[in-house]
Amino acid sequence: MIKEGSFRPKRVSHLIQMEISQYLINELPEMVGFLTVTKVEMPADLKTATISVSVLEKNRREAVLKLLEKKAPYFRKLLASRLNLRYNPELIFVLDTSIDQVERIDQLLDLVKKNEPDNKE
Repeated sequence: MIKEGSFRPKRVSHLIQMEISQYLINELPEMVGFLTVTKVEMPADLKTATISVSVLEKNRREAVLKLLEKKAPYFRKLLASRLNLRYNPELIFVLDTSIDQVERIDQLLDLVKKNEPDNKE
């Protein structure tokens, strides 16, 4: 049997992802296209939110992460004003490097494809 409220962390994390993504689009247009909020994870107590971000340009990842960490108090204030939550969660930004894994798999598949003999007889 599903406990009531067990979907709340997912709903709240989705709302946080939408709000932060919308802020980045509207207020920081220079970041649009190379910065994406990929996932927000929250525990059941809703006191922390781990926000995964993907940065397309590898050489700018650390700088962007530091900027987001610096703006975390502003994001908390923004979320407090827009979301009706009992606790305003602490925001923890982390880099999502899954795009690197996808690129590596693509490279390996291309390598296999190049080394495969043609069987078109």
